[in-house]
Amino acid sequence: MNRAESSPGSDELNFVDDNGSDDDAKPLCWRLFIVDDEPDVHRATTFALNGVHILGRPIEFLHAYSAQEAIEILKAETGIAIILLDVVMEREDAGLNLVKTIRGDLKLLDVRIILRTGQPGYAPEIETIHDYDINDYKTKSELTRTKLYATVTAAVRAYEQIRALDDLAYYDRLSNLPNRNRFITLIDDHLRQDDSHNHVMAILDIDDFSEVNDALGHQQGDRLLQAVAQRMKTSLPDDVVVARIGSDTFGLMGTVNAIDPSLLLGLFRLPFVVLNDSMMVTATIGMVRLSDVKGSGQDAIKDANIALKRAKKTRRGSFVHFSVEMGIEIRERVRLLQNLRCAVDTDRLFVVYQPQISLRTGQVVGMEALLRWRTDDGSFVSPDRFIPLAETSGLIIAIGDWVLRVACHELIQLHALGLSTVRMSVNVSQIQFRHPHYIERLKLALTDTGIDPQYLELEITESVAMEDPAFMLETLASIKELGISVAIDDFGTGYSSLSHLRQLPVDRLKIDRAFVNELNSPILGGHIAAMVVELGRNLNMTVIAEGIEEESQAEILRAMGCHEGQGFLYGRPMPVADLNQWLRARGALS
Repeated sequence: MNRAESSPGSDELNFVDDNGSDDDAKPLCWRLFIVDDEPDVHRATTFALNGVHILGRPIEFLHAYSAQEAIEILKAETGIAIILLDVVMEREDAGLNLVKTIRGDLKLLDVRIILRTGQPGYAPEIETIHDYDINDYKTKSELTRTKLYATVTAAVRAYEQIRALDDLAYYDRLSNLPNRNRFITLIDDHLRQDDSHNHVMAILDIDDFSEVNDALGHQQGDRLLQAVAQRMKTSLPDDVVVARIGSDTFGLMGTVNAIDPSLLLGLFRLPFVVLNDSMMVTATIGMVRLSDVKGSGQDAIKDANIALKRAKKTRRGSFVHFSVEMGIEIRERVRLLQNLRCAVDTDRLFVVYQPQISLRTGQVVGMEALLRWRTDDGSFVSPDRFIPLAETSGLIIAIGDWVLRVACHELIQLHALGLSTVRMSVNVSQIQFRHPHYIERLKLALTDTGIDPQYLELEITESVAMEDPAFMLETLASIKELGISVAIDDFGTGYSSLSHLRQLPVDRLKIDRAFVNELNSPILGGHIAAMVVELGRNLNMTVIAEGIEEESQAEILRAMGCHEGQGFLYGRPMPVADLNQWLRARGALS
């Protein structure tokens, strides 16, 4: 067998013949570091273990005769498995202090340390092993040949097990690249160095990777990831760190010249040959200079992710560098989200109502319920800021349900006051509309409030209305079955398919305020508004214009045949008390 063998109780070792192998290649070996100020100890240890194979590998010896010399060697050498360390060298505590340096300063956590002392009783065995992360503690007289072999073998096994666990904890098994944990550690190491100003970190995301998995299967997706990893490893300089930090995202770190985004994106210009498929994919990159990172490796990844998300949104297939302004913006969003959650809990959100008027008769025909947020200091947060935040955070589901119910209760009050034909229009976000239980929640709101559904109208934006035709037809049909009408908001701002629009069970088109503003322009002249009005007439839909601020705009819209309007010309969004006063002033209420 390719190992040393001994009979029980014997102090003799049988050695493998070093010349027995015809393999000219240098075999893998266990690197054993002897640190002792007595040369005789070095000679005796080397003699006892020379030629011995442990777990199929020979031993390579390294030597140091003082703690300081050991530190210099440990800084220069890698792959040391075991340290046989003398406790008392130049000082009584030299060995124990060296252990602290190895574990604390040099961060060598895998290497196994066996303390040896010629002074029995100098250090308590249990306390020393516990306090200093030592693999074993022996007196030099104990370590006969057999016991030395047994002790070193046990340490080698422990070292190998720790390294195997490290591989699981710090390396990605699919790509054989460092994983996210290891990548963060490597970034931390660079951040402690003086040359971090010349280094950048990038996160590279494969575009539409989920579609590859869906179309070709996960196995083919895995092979593509391996091909991407291999191309980056072979194409980039050796000193560039390449890691797999997510399912389809890679982390890269190196000098500014090495991590050139144009070079990285260029790696995706040629197809990846995966089995019999030639696969073309693109990538998007977020980057950050390590000198701009205020914190740890985790913070660096966070900053690069911010840049990646910006790139995904605005420069897909390209790259974006992180800036301080992006960090300020994201922190502001986090702060705003926290305040929004608090506003929900402390009733700082409230609903206002803007009247909708018949352009032909001037009568009030409806109200639009609009959400507002007043902060503790009395200032207001614009809906353009907090509504998208509520959508991305998922808060919009609960907030939308609340707005719907408040608006339904107010509609009941308006009907009780004599405005029996007035409708209530409520905006529905894309997140709400696509919620799997939206129709059930809508039915529950109707039942709980007891309103007549024919006077409730739901507004969806044009972009929502035009996506996923089959889903939209099914969902809108369910809404119409409840007796609720549907309006398309901001119409004209998207790219609607007229054939799709004709199929949708929609009652009302709402002209966006931007096209109402064009009515006063001698160049634009309201052509789009006129087209929307004509389209509504041809599709037998009511058309309402929002953002009317001047009587001249109302006159032009009326002449075009637009049916209804809302805007500051008639009334601003108002809380209930102000709305009732406004209605009385117009004679709508007695």
